[in-house]
This record gives sequence, C-alpha cells and structure tokens, in this order.
Amino acid sequence: MRSWFALVKREFIEHRGAFLIAPAVITLVVTVVLSLAILMNQPEIAADVEGMPGSVKFFEAAYMATFLLWGIYMIIALLFYFSDAFHADRRSNSLLFWKSMPKSDLEILGSKVLAGYTIFPLAIGLWVMITGVIAYLFANVIGLIVVFYNAPTILEFINSYMQITIAGACYVLISLLWYAPIFGWAAFLGTLFKRWSIPLFFVIPAVAVLLERVINIRDLAYESKILEFIMFRLEMSGEDTMEFDPEVWIMQPGATSAWELITFAISQTDWLHMGIGVLMLGGFVYLASEYRRRLIDA
Repeated sequence: MRSWFALVKREFIEHRGAFLIAPAVITLVVTVVLSLAILMNQPEIAADVEGMPGSVKFFEAAYMATFLLWGIYMIIALLFYFSDAFHADRRSNSLLFWKSMPKSDLEILGSKVLAGYTIFPLAIGLWVMITGVIAYLFANVIGLIVVFYNAPTILEFINSYMQITIAGACYVLISLLWYAPIFGWAAFLGTLFKRWSIPLFFVIPAVAVLLERVINIRDLAYESKILEFIMFRLEMSGEDTMEFDPEVWIMQPGATSAWELITFAISQTDWLHMGIGVLMLGGFVYLASEYRRRLIDA
C-alpha cells in the first residue's frame, strides 16, 4: 500500500502544475476580471437578475457554470496527462529505476491511472468548491449593488452549495468513466509514440474513418461505424427517458435537489457502453504495460 501511495504522490508532484498551480492562477484571474465587470456594468447586472425567481437560483446557476467550465478543463488536462504519463519516466531516464522496484509495469501504469481518476479530479474539485464560495461572495456584492436583489442567506447558501456539489461530483464521476476509452487511447499512444501521441490521437481515427469510407465507397448511404462510435462517446448520449429544460429549471423557486439531478444523470447514461469503455481502458493499460516490459527486456 505504501508503494502505491508513493507512486500516486509522485504523479501528483510531477503534474501539480496543471492540477494545482494553473487552476489557482485561473481562479485569481477570473476573480479579478469578474470583480471589474461587476463594478463597470452595474445597470446591465440589474437587468439580468431582474427576471430571476430568487437569489438562490442565481447562485446555483453560477455554481453550475463553474462546475461545467472546470469539468471541461479537467477533461482536457487529463487527456494531456494520460498522453504524457505513460512515457514520462522514459523521457527522464528514470524507467530503469522504477523497473528495479518490486512493481510490475502493469502496477506502475495502474498507479498512473489511479492518480488520474482520484487525486487529480479531487484537486480540481477543490478549486470548484473554492469557486463556489467566491460565487456566493459575488452574489452578496450584487445584493449591495442591486436594490431589489437579496443575496442568499447563509443557510440557503449551505443547502444549495451542498446539493450542487453532490450532484456535480456525480456528474464528474460519470464523465470520467464515460471517457475512459479516450483516456486509455491517449495513454497507449503515448507509450508507443511519446510526444507524437497528441497529433496521432486525432490523425489515426481520421485515417481509419477515411479508410472505412473508401472500402464502402459504392454504398452512398453508408455511415462510418467508427465515426458513429466516436460521436456517441463525445456526446455522452444515453436513454432519453427524462427531459431537462434549463429555462424551466431556473424559473422554479427554491433550492435544487441533488437527487433529481443525479436521477437525471443516471437515466441518461448508457451503462452497458460505460462498462465496455472501462474494459477498453483496462485493455489499453495492459497493452501499454506489455509494450514497456518487452521493450526494456529487449
């Protein structure tokens, strides 16, 4: 267990710039920019919040927006992390040192995946929660500027903050599992092609789609199965058993229920393809570990 902890800690230290330092800088810059925007656009802000059913929904909408933006940042950062992590130790000539440890290549790469699915999302989650507190402070500032707008009370803030945080964490977990084959593909290419993995991450599927279309050139109505799978993964489409209208939601009074949002997320997820994606990630990690093992033995 200690060796696993050491491996994960090492990954965090080596990549703390993308998951700790950069988010801190982004948070600081955005806070300054929003502060200036509020001070310089007070009349426009009053017009924007006038149609809100209550200050609670205004805060929840802002907090959800931060979850979305930080989620996009996390997915992009993890994509670059996985494309780099599986070959970083070869670049720094430390691979032989890790091979000398009583850990197999599969366990070492597994620790990198574990770091990508635990400590790095938790680090981003910390900044999401900090941004949520900042959003509440902005809501209070707007309450001082706009006469008819009353900021959420501390109890309303805590309730909405916890509800959105729980629901957002569920969405993040589902997203991480859903994009598992994409991360695995990037990691596997990183093992084989090192720094060329990012360009090849896009080029290889594009060539495969083109080749598939050439093979079926006589069928004018043919639709690429590879492209269909890629778009299906990117869209996170699932069973459309429930409807969610943001405009209707934001006009509803009272705090949002985390359970309703989680239920909606569960109903929209294709769990069969979720499991297939996780298995694909495991397959990519195993192939990468075998490549590393045989390469060093050679």
